[in-house]
Amino acid sequence: MKIRTHREALVSLESLAITDIILNIFIFFFTSFSLVYTFNPARESHLQIKLPQAEVRPEAIKREPITVNIDARGDIYLGGKLTPLPQLTRAVSQALGADPTIQVVVRSDKSVVIDLVVKVIEAVNKAGARQLSIAVEEKKGG
Repeated sequence: MKIRTHREALVSLESLAITDIILNIFIFFFTSFSLVYTFNPARESHLQIKLPQAEVRPEAIKREPITVNIDARGDIYLGGKLTPLPQLTRAVSQALGADPTIQVVVRSDKSVVIDLVVKVIEAVNKAGARQLSIAVEEKKGG
């Protein structure tokens, strides 16, 4: 009489578990790859779309930025011309003309009191400038 051992049953259960794990991995990868393929942004560029037509305004002429300089003594220069603070708003407004999108760059010496810089920025804002930048020097090293 031959006695059966549970060892054979355990081996078959282990092989079923491994097979189940491998099948689950295949299902996971197939699902993942199909989702990646479906939502791939590069596929959208291959779509043939006929866009509607409309009049397009030509791009605005790029103008040089208006520069407001403040030297170490606190003197304000607009485009190289000495301009007192009370007249700065009017002068910047005239420089902007009809195009408030021209960039205005404020350059200040690092020894100037911050109060003066704030007043200059306020005057430029009152002139109607929409693009205002403050010039800085890039730090060397880390």
